Amino acid sequence: MRNKKGSILIIVLWALFFLAMLAMAIGAYVRPQLDLSKRMLDNTKMRYLARAGVERAVFEVENDKTDDYDGLLDSWSANDEAFKNAELDGGTFSVMKSRRSSGEKEEYGLIDEERKININKAPYNVLKNLFEIAAQAGEEDAGIMADCVLDWRDEDDSLHKAGAEEEYYSSLAKPYHCKNGDFECLEELLQVKGVTPEIFDKVKDIITIYGDGVVNINTAGIQALQIVGIDGKTAQMIINLRQVSVVEREPGAPAGAFTDTASMMTALNEKGALSGAEAGEMPRVVGAGARPPPRGATRPPRPPRGAPSPFRLPHSKPRR
Repeated sequence: MRNKKGSILIIVLWALFFLAMLAMAIGAYVRPQLDLSKRMLDNTKMRYLARAGVERAVFEVENDKTDDYDGLLDSWSANDEAFKNAELDGGTFSVMKSRRSSGEKEEYGLIDEERKININKAPYNVLKNLFEIAAQAGEEDAGIMADCVLDWRDEDDSLHKAGAEEEYYSSLAKPYHCKNGDFECLEELLQVKGVTPEIFDKVKDIITIYGDGVVNINTAGIQALQIVGIDGKTAQMIINLRQVSVVEREPGAPAGAFTDTASMMTALNEKGALSGAEAGEMPRVVGAGARPPPRGATRPPRPPRGAPSPFRLPHSKPRR
């Protein structure tokens, strides 16, 4: 009897051992499947949360109450309630303008492309200013890069003064063709002669390939204003004036934006920010950025190629 009980105990122990091994084997097989399912579920949630952020952004753009102009205080630009940690079933989403360095305050909302310099539309002088001011290149190098950008995007093989066409690019150690067409992405600028990764990193946040080339004076930063030809003093004054209550300049007007050219000129003249020459030039520059006519209407003729980049004021909805 004692031997029989000992044999049963051994059998039970072996059975438990094999069952434990079987459980471990099943666990090792099933655990990755469970982890994969969880990751797929999380990815699906994140995808739809991101989609919700996009849809909320579209909603804010479509329901912008300032239909004739866009400013930094519009609901699509400054709206923490809509874009900061918005709660949904399954998580939250945030729409941030850009990642900030450690210690800097995050800004929630959208950035319009019309505050940037359009490298498909900008003339030589604006491109040269772009590389001088934003990339801090020397005057000669900035001029060379501006000519090379013009040669890259134009449709002919005629060289600008210091530019580069097909002959240059096809003779490189790793040759490629000159585009002879518009830029399709910002990184394409790296293919242009003279534009190094260091230069690109300095200009990438202030350039765009979208829009019709005009700059929104209500949202552009001081660099963009200077790049299109406004002196630093006047550019800073424009930024200061659009930040204060516009009621001080025009009763009934909203804060944070110029509504038309006349109110902007009045405000600048009252502050003594314009010389006589600048006062005569500014209306021509900003007046070219009139709002496009309704769909189906005849558009006015575009300014000639190479004309100074105008401002948009007031202007149509930006592409964001």
